[in-house]
Amino acid sequence: MILSRWAVLTEYQVRDGDLDGDGAVRAEVIGRWVDAAREEYLERCPTLWRAAEERGLRVRHRSSAVPPGALAGRPTSVVVSASASEVRPAAVAVSVRLRPVGEREAPLNVTCTVRLEDPETAEAAELGDAIRDELIANEHAARHFN
Repeated sequence: MILSRWAVLTEYQVRDGDLDGDGAVRAEVIGRWVDAAREEYLERCPTLWRAAEERGLRVRHRSSAVPPGALAGRPTSVVVSASASEVRPAAVAVSVRLRPVGEREAPLNVTCTVRLEDPETAEAAELGDAIRDELIANEHAARHFN
């Protein structure tokens, strides 16, 4: 098993209410875990939030499709981690990995694209060097493995 470093990591115990009738983790539960990991990562980016406020922009995100819960098997818990995986001039890709613990331990991955956006035109704004540097510092400080 290959593990990589991640900036944030949370483990969730899978409860009966998290499962559908077939025993798979419900899509909305996976979506909630992805959203929580992305938000926890973005909380470590005060320069991003400050730039949005100072420049009259909003922080927007779009996620790739949430993988079907059946791919996780019937886990007893799920380890969810997030880190920036790519920084472009006007967007950052935050990768979220969900690793089920149980019968199948193959990871599930979701990519969240985060950008600063003009609220009137929906145009993406340049992130700038300060935000890029903060994201790089967060990755250098990553200490979790998943």
